[in-house]
Amino acid sequence: MALHNAGYYTLAAGLVLPALGLAPSTTKYRIDQTLTQEMDATAAGGAKQRMAFSTSSFVTVSLADSAGGKSIRVVVDSVKGDSATPIPATVLDSARGVEFRGFLEKSGKPSGLTPTANASAAVQIQGLLSDFFPWAKAGLKVGDSWSDTTAKTSGTGSDSVTVRRVSAYKAAASETKESRKAVRVVQDFTSSVRGTQPTPNGPAKIEGTSRGNGSYYVAADGRYLGGAWQQQSALKISGSFAPQPLPITIIQKTSVSTLK
Repeated sequence: MALHNAGYYTLAAGLVLPALGLAPSTTKYRIDQTLTQEMDATAAGGAKQRMAFSTSSFVTVSLADSAGGKSIRVVVDSVKGDSATPIPATVLDSARGVEFRGFLEKSGKPSGLTPTANASAAVQIQGLLSDFFPWAKAGLKVGDSWSDTTAKTSGTGSDSVTVRRVSAYKAAASETKESRKAVRVVQDFTSSVRGTQPTPNGPAKIEGTSRGNGSYYVAADGRYLGGAWQQQSALKISGSFAPQPLPITIIQKTSVSTLK
């Protein structure tokens, strides 16, 4: 029983965009993600199942001044997956040019991204791009710390997953990244996961928790210079297809880099 919701696969994708301030109005990013999923379906008369895949997404991000902050426009340049990626290659190819919109508050806190059109490709890759914005801001100083709580939903209706995350951030050190002075920010987070999803064997309920950490770099002007995160989720899926919930373990790694 394989789960095929892109949002479910990417519960904590780690791309960070430029913060407010003097950051360039347009920046290109590459997001590399790997995911390993293991499910024990023996309670449903099946076997233990394992799936592993990776994707690389390339996006162009434009920021524009707006009341109370900046509007965000994200255009997908391309998305590529390996042969095991559950989203069909034809869907990934058709995602070229798909556009998402979001907003950055003056504080640097981001909102979620939503597609500008209800295209099938946009819906299926939304999970890959749903977690673009850990908190990044200009003028960070070593020792600064803050926290953030978010709730984001990928998908709609009976095929959707909501992730509620509590994150703690700390500006840990001054370093050099891409020949620029930057502050390295460390992030630790915990999440609760809840949602539903159709499967070949009937509707499924998904719930559980996850924990992760990572670090990223922010230049003095607020520009994000790359980072990496990892998380592990302990979930359960239940439905009429199994006499008891089936355990699922997911390990996800994300790295982000700027493109020149």
